[in-house]
Amino acid sequence: MNFEFPPFRMVIALVIVALISATAGVSLWKLVQDNQQAPAASLIMLPEPRVIADFNLVDQDGQLFSLENLRGRWSLLFFGFTHCPDVCPGTLYDLQMVHSALVEKSGGLPLAHQVLFVSIDPERDTPEKLKQYVAYFDPAFIGVTGSHQQLQPLTMQLGIAYRIEDHEAGDAQYSVDHSASILLMGPDGRLHGVFPAPHDASKIISDMDSFAK
Repeated sequence: MNFEFPPFRMVIALVIVALISATAGVSLWKLVQDNQQAPAASLIMLPEPRVIADFNLVDQDGQLFSLENLRGRWSLLFFGFTHCPDVCPGTLYDLQMVHSALVEKSGGLPLAHQVLFVSIDPERDTPEKLKQYVAYFDPAFIGVTGSHQQLQPLTMQLGIAYRIEDHEAGDAQYSVDHSASILLMGPDGRLHGVFPAPHDASKIISDMDSFAK
């Protein structure tokens, strides 16, 4: 099914993204200005990696997922939902190509990265559903979610905006607007950069080769 934001909803979504990003202290314009000479194909590096407060979510196997799970490897985070008709599957397909290329380049050595899909639609996206969904793209992908009370402090820190359409309890048909950036978290558990949409898998691969070693 093809889906396009009506013009008014697109404006509202962009306003929400701008407000939350401002609250989180993320100025995309400032990042571009500060990094315009950086040798990156598409990655916008933060001037200084951002410290992220600990959080408590749940992974696709029902296990606790916290900041500790982001330490030790580079992590590519994308926030979305399984009912997303276009942006999410398209981005996950790009991440699948990135992951496959990095696996091949690793030469069988332990991977220096992981890919995470964080659902901001916990009402419909149970851990079981997330596990099935991410496995469609790559069995190595990790699905994560949590209540809105758990998700919102994290999304605010990362500059990710999302909005759930008002709906009746139990209604399975409603829309979700959300940021489409891919976030790069470092082995130190801090936010290092952003891959803004639209994404180009070949450019992300190039940047990961340069920065995520």
